[in-house]
Amino acid sequence: MNHRIRELVRAAKADGPRLGIVSMYDVENNAVRILAATLRAAGHHVTEIYFKDWISNHIFPATDGELDALAKLVRDQGLNMVCVSIRASAYYNAARILTRHLHESTDIAVLWGGMHPTLMPDECIEDADLVLKGEGELALLDLCDRLRDGRDITDTANVWLRMEDGTVKQNALRPLVTDLDSLEYRDYTSHDDKFLIFGGNVIQGDPMHGDPVFQMMGSRGCIYKCSYCYNSTYKKDVYPGQKWFRVRSPASMVDEIKHATSHWDVKRVRFDDEVFNFQKAWLDDFCKVYPREVGLPFEIFIEPKLVSEERMTMLRDAGLVSVYMGIQSSERVTGHLYDRRVKNTTINDIAELYHKLGIKPHFQLIFDDPVSTEADKKALFEMVSKFPKPFDLYLFSMTVFPGSELNHKLIRSGIISEYDIEGVNTRVFYQHRVNLRYPRPVEDTFWISLIQMLSKDFVPVGALRALSRSDTLRKHPWPLIQAANFANFVKMGTTVSKMAVEGELTKTLWRRWANMDTIITT
Repeated sequence: MNHRIRELVRAAKADGPRLGIVSMYDVENNAVRILAATLRAAGHHVTEIYFKDWISNHIFPATDGELDALAKLVRDQGLNMVCVSIRASAYYNAARILTRHLHESTDIAVLWGGMHPTLMPDECIEDADLVLKGEGELALLDLCDRLRDGRDITDTANVWLRMEDGTVKQNALRPLVTDLDSLEYRDYTSHDDKFLIFGGNVIQGDPMHGDPVFQMMGSRGCIYKCSYCYNSTYKKDVYPGQKWFRVRSPASMVDEIKHATSHWDVKRVRFDDEVFNFQKAWLDDFCKVYPREVGLPFEIFIEPKLVSEERMTMLRDAGLVSVYMGIQSSERVTGHLYDRRVKNTTINDIAELYHKLGIKPHFQLIFDDPVSTEADKKALFEMVSKFPKPFDLYLFSMTVFPGSELNHKLIRSGIISEYDIEGVNTRVFYQHRVNLRYPRPVEDTFWISLIQMLSKDFVPVGALRALSRSDTLRKHPWPLIQAANFANFVKMGTTVSKMAVEGELTKTLWRRWANMDTIITT
């Protein structure tokens, strides 16, 4: 073990492990909250540190003052190990800077976990003292128990360690957790050992406590294998042969929601599962238990192939008010590039069904891909132009995760290079959601401007169809960009005003949206 791990072992044997778990740019972070709750339930000391947050559509690098504030907090809390949650490869370089600063200022042992360390552990162990690969609850608990009891930690499952001679001890993965009901609920109610570092300020307390929208997950994994998604890589390369999609019981989910509603006024519930569970027996149970025990309006993420009038009617009657559904791109691109084969006509039928049932859809689209033709962009515009209002659009810029099938497909074909892969490429720091100011071909900006205005109730679809035929605007889209920006400002202002009236405009949301220079397209 290297000298920092040796010092961790010595200090933990004397005083017990004292962990700080750092969430970068994400105050919601489900993983950090479950890890912290798991360790606290076993009697271990955990400090949750929410290090910065994203602002509108921009992720600002850490300042020296913020890094110094983190190091001071680590010292003040008497921590002997810091765990950094890297939920996306885009944060890899940010994690390197943070880790280097902690090493230089405190010489503390740093463990990395999350999506990027799971996919790229060889890369991550070059900077971290320890890497936790795969699901973390039982592995981190095992590591902390061993540290407390003075037992050997070098063979802890899921954990990679940097040894004294520079070699790396790579331990095998333990099996996936199959009983999700056995996991601890996330802790939103304690405040003493939680801190937000933002703008150089250190704010004590849970930054999400009191949020009117309670976000939770009732499952892990996904039943699909979309080429761009990390789930496909986990299922194929990290946990082959194991059941990747697992669900909680409706009773467990309801109990966690009731625990939250007993502490503050929750107005809505959002189930953040990759895709909501539609297994019939489970769905029947949920649609009976949820309205009886909770009764709050709720939102879900759904995949087009799962939509049926029977299922959606059941969920609507149970309290479903809105859905988030990825349609990604035109029929050709979605099938060819993303391995999601759904016809445009099917998407239009689903949009009509949502309108009929009074369920508001939030459709998710992916732009900036390298294969869409002019015909593809026009086909996407035509499809969305037929959606009945109201609906929202979430416009994302294509992200290529390391190790994903999309990564392999585009590299093999010579369409992208390693510099386009997330972690090396940092585009997501400046436009995870599409930003019209981001440099791209004028033709793409033309179609994005038109498509994002289709969701605005006050913009006539007929006028947008007429503008879509303008060769002049296609070559010189500046007037269209200004119109799209104005439409965004109007919709954002209306949305913020409505949320303020309904008591849903939190400090976190205001902080994120207050920067109009990087406004999100909707």
